[in-house]
Amino acid sequence: MANPQSTDRQRDATRPSRTAAERRQLARLTAAALIGALVAAFAVVNLNDVKVHWVITTGQTPLIVVIVLAFLLGVVADRLLLLARAKRRRRAAS
Repeated sequence: MANPQSTDRQRDATRPSRTAAERRQLARLTAAALIGALVAAFAVVNLNDVKVHWVITTGQTPLIVVIVLAFLLGVVADRLLLLARAKRRRRAAS
């Protein structure tokens, strides 16, 4: 009778193991898919028009557009703050 542990070792030796980089990439893809699905569901739920007071006018706009614009403004503000901080650190270092 064959030793079950020996068979497992042979199977493990022939099957390529995933590297840490491959596992991280798979985790990133899985997270991106889940986030994408959540964003899509969020967008479908928030299709109602809302009254928005823009700087120069007022109008009816889908709520998801308002949310996306607020998100993008937040991303831009974050990037600008990070750039300013990095610039300050470079000045302090020199």
